[in-house]
Amino acid sequence: MVLRVAPGFDPLKAKIGPDEYFLLSRVDGKQSLRDVILATGLAIDRAIAITLKLRSIGAFLLPGETTPASAPTRPPAPAHLDVSTERLPRNLVVTGIDAPTMQRAGKIESLATDLRLPDPSPEEIAALTEDGELGDADRRRILAMQRLVTQRDPWALLGVPRGADAKTLKRAYFTLSKAIHPDRYYGKQLGSFAQRLVVVFEATSRAYAKLTSPEPRPTGPHQAVAGGRDQPQTPQEYAAELFERACSLEVGGDPLEAMKLFAASVRVDPQPRYLRRAASCALAAGQPRSAVEYAKKAQSDAPDDPSAARLLASAFRAAGKLADAEEVLVMAVAMKNATDSLTTELRNDLAEVRRQMAGETR
Repeated sequence: MVLRVAPGFDPLKAKIGPDEYFLLSRVDGKQSLRDVILATGLAIDRAIAITLKLRSIGAFLLPGETTPASAPTRPPAPAHLDVSTERLPRNLVVTGIDAPTMQRAGKIESLATDLRLPDPSPEEIAALTEDGELGDADRRRILAMQRLVTQRDPWALLGVPRGADAKTLKRAYFTLSKAIHPDRYYGKQLGSFAQRLVVVFEATSRAYAKLTSPEPRPTGPHQAVAGGRDQPQTPQEYAAELFERACSLEVGGDPLEAMKLFAASVRVDPQPRYLRRAASCALAAGQPRSAVEYAKKAQSDAPDDPSAARLLASAFRAAGKLADAEEVLVMAVAMKNATDSLTTELRNDLAEVRRQMAGETR
C-alpha cells in the first residue's frame, strides 16, 4: 500500500508533534507503507499508531483516493494505542543470537542496545535527570550507544551479531540512523543530548562504512580501526542525508530552507525521487522556475510516468506556461500505464488548464 500526503494538508494547523512530522516526511508517494514504517526507525507498534493517527486527521490518501476520508481538527488517539516513547523496551540485548538465526527470522533488531545502563557514572545519572523533552528510553539509548562508541566495536554499535551479511548491516544502519538522526529531534529541548546525538550518529555512520568497505572486516571489538582511518560517507549516503533533512524542514513548515538542502542533494545524486520532492517543495515555496527545472529533469528520467508528467504540468501552470502544461497533460492522459483515478485527475487538470487559457483569450 503506497500512501500519499493529502494535498492541502497543513501540519502546522493540525498541530502534530515532532514524531508525526518525522513520519509524515517519509511519505513520498513511492514507498510502500511497510517501507515508510521501517524507514522511521521507530518501534513498529508506535509507528503504526502514528500512521493511524495521521490518517484519522486527513494527512494521508490511500491508493485511488482524491480526498481524505475524514479530516477532523485533531481527534485524540485511540485509547488502546499509546505512542509515547516510554513503551520502548529497556532490556534489548543481542548477545546469544547468531547472524543466521536472525536472518532466517526475516528481521533485525537494529535498536538492540542494552538500555539498562548498569553502574551509571555520575555524568550519566545527571543526564538522565536533566531537564529536556527526551523520554527516558531515548536518553538511555543514546547514553548506552555512547558507551559502545568508546569500545570501538562496530558490530555492537549497529546492534547486529558479528558476521552479519551486507543486507542485514544495511537494514540495521538505516533503521538505526533514522532513530538517532539529530534532525528527528528538530525543535526539541535536548540539553546535553544535542551533542551526544551528533557523536553517536557520526560514530554509527563510520561503523557502517567500516563494515561495508572492501577491506577485510574487523572480527573483534578492538580491530575496528585496524588498517587505517574509517571511510567517510559515500556521495550517495551524503545526498540521502541531505534529502532526509530537507524533507524534515519541508514538513516542519520551512520550505525555503528545505529548498537549499534539496538543491544540494540533487547536485550530488540527482535521483528521480529527490527531483520530484524538490519540485513539489519549490511549488510550496513559491519558486515556480525552480519547480519547472526539477520537474523537467524528473520527467526526462521517467518519460512514461504519468505522475512525473502531472508534476511537470503543475510546475508549468505555476510558472504561467499554460500551453506547455496543456501539451504535457495531453501526453500524460494518453499514457496506458496510468491508473483510472490518476487518469481522472489528469483530465480534470487538463480541463482546468484549458479553462484558464480560454479566460486569457477573452
